[in-house]
Amino acid sequence: MKITAKNNCVWVRREVSESEKSGILIPDSAKKKAHTGVIITVGKMVEDKTLAVDDIAIFNQTSGFEIEIEGIVYVVLRGHDIVGTL
Repeated sequence: MKITAKNNCVWVRREVSESEKSGILIPDSAKKKAHTGVIITVGKMVEDKTLAVDDIAIFNQTSGFEIEIEGIVYVVLRGHDIVGTL
């Protein structure tokens, strides 16, 4: 399936931590770290033109919203919600 970001949105495939993979659920309120994920698509109106597909994005846990499509968890963010890339 091909996902295309619109306007100033960035779609990120979320990296799942080892503790989440093992089945231990940590409440969102207890998590205090930034999240990471691989950028899948960048909307045309995103101001930061350095954001590119396959970059690893770093973003705050409260940014954007999660959506699951075909078993893959994505986070839809605004371009300004991404605080750094690797």
